[in-house]
Amino acid sequence: MPANTRARAASDALAPSHLAGALDVARALASVAWDEPAVASAPVVWLRDHDDDFAPPDPADVADLRAALLALEGEPSPPARAPDESLSQEPSSPLDGPLCALCRGRCCRFGLNGHAFLEPQHLRAWLARHPGAAWADAVDHWLGFIGAEHLHESCLFHGAAGCTLPRDHRSDVCNQFACDALEQARDVAGASHDAIAVAGIAGAHALRGAAVVSAQGSRAIELRDAP
Repeated sequence: MPANTRARAASDALAPSHLAGALDVARALASVAWDEPAVASAPVVWLRDHDDDFAPPDPADVADLRAALLALEGEPSPPARAPDESLSQEPSSPLDGPLCALCRGRCCRFGLNGHAFLEPQHLRAWLARHPGAAWADAVDHWLGFIGAEHLHESCLFHGAAGCTLPRDHRSDVCNQFACDALEQARDVAGASHDAIAVAGIAGAHALRGAAVVSAQGSRAIELRDAP
């Protein structure tokens, strides 16, 4: 089965038929309005976004993260993985960034209670580069990346432009995770910088949004009824 067909079949299975129908109407109208026939036939990926607002970090959450990172000092680092077992920390397709921005990092919400999934080896690597620094200094270094605001009920490092941690400061979980929608988009894109996909943002009972996603970013599709 071609990648585009596989992605469409997998994503359609995740969305109620009335949402898929609403999306098909919206993208058909956009295709005509934009004079871009490819939009009407582009593969579809479905996602749910993080629809909360930005808010200052809760001091209790910051204190909880500090305590969790301090407690890591007494834990052993997991065995190092062989290089061929490590997944790339770089985006795997030109659609990665635009799609994640459209979803607003919904997967990142687990990082709040999961303490950004950080492990002892992350802080130990920093300490090895800073002789004389104490474990508490490493903890303060990480906490310094918490912004004035973050997405409410999401990871404390979940800022307006994405993760506020440099990529080499993020956990392996964060660097390597890919949701179903992202995996489908990667199938669609392959190595092509010209690939596009239509992303449908599903709510509980309605289509919350839609956009065309490409290497250049995302372009919102107006949701309206057919004439």
